[in-house]
Amino acid sequence: MLDTKDLSAIAEIVGKAVQESEAQMTELIQRSIQESEAKTRKMIHESETRTMRQMKKMLYKSESMLLDEMERYDKKNEKRFGKIERQLEGLKDIYRITKNEQETISILLRTMENFEKRLTALEIKTA
Repeated sequence: MLDTKDLSAIAEIVGKAVQESEAQMTELIQRSIQESEAKTRKMIHESETRTMRQMKKMLYKSESMLLDEMERYDKKNEKRFGKIERQLEGLKDIYRITKNEQETISILLRTMENFEKRLTALEIKTA
């Protein structure tokens, strides 16, 4: 059987082995954690980069769609304004014609009144 010296020597050897094993495990765990953190940071960075690219593409598409829509409305409104301008010019022409007709009618009425006055005066002289 083993005596106390042998048992304490075995305990000391086992203790050292356990300490060395713990140190190695601690080092392995720390290295594993560092590698895991590095991989995680790299994956997060790659994910952020992909997300930013996708967002830029989506923003570009949205911008393009908005610009196309604005251009479409611009063309539509240009046509409408052109039509309104033509109608306005037509109304201006009608206004000028109507104004001239009214002036002509006023002149004719004054001329008729003058003729009536002259006719009345002549009838009085001849009667």
